[in-house]
Amino acid sequence: MSDFLQSELEKAEQCLLETYELAESYGDNVYFAEEKDKSKYLQLMEQLCQIREDAIRNEDALKVAMEERTIADFESAFHGTIGRAGKKFQAKKTREYKAFSDRLEDISRSARGDTLPPTTKRDGALIEMDMQVNINDPITKKRMVDPVKNTICGHIYERSSIQDAIQIKPTLRCPVAGCGNKQYINMAHLKTDNALKLHLQRIAERENHNDSDTDV
Repeated sequence: MSDFLQSELEKAEQCLLETYELAESYGDNVYFAEEKDKSKYLQLMEQLCQIREDAIRNEDALKVAMEERTIADFESAFHGTIGRAGKKFQAKKTREYKAFSDRLEDISRSARGDTLPPTTKRDGALIEMDMQVNINDPITKKRMVDPVKNTICGHIYERSSIQDAIQIKPTLRCPVAGCGNKQYINMAHLKTDNALKLHLQRIAERENHNDSDTDV
């Protein structure tokens, strides 16, 4: 899948999360009341997962078809590969979908002012989020602790690393591969991503809990 499409899918998911966070924060307002319906966001996330899956399958089929010498053989190989792709795709079973669902729950909990729940066994999606929002900083490649979101393109960075990068290179553009944002980054573009920050805290708590179990 191309970096551009990956970037666009990430921005779309981030937009959904941001809208839901806004609805949760101002849910008492009549204009936002209907936007608190979590099922709407999950349905849209299913569509994003399907788009991603279709892109991957089409890309794989294209690689196979490119080996053919005639248009007829190309079409046959392409459609044949698509047809043999396997069982029907189930977006709800993907790590991306489950991670997105967890993020929605984090946003709801944050809006209510709830404390973090006891650590429970969950799908690997809690720790691995390889779509939409990467939990690793694009500059240092290390897991973020204090994430900030670029309000222009929606990508997220570790606050300290992006601050250092801007100081070193004032004409810095978004460092995420495939990002179409051509504006130079400045601190006015960045705001704390509270939902992701809460999610990262949960991951750290789970890992600390597992380490404690190992030491026993």
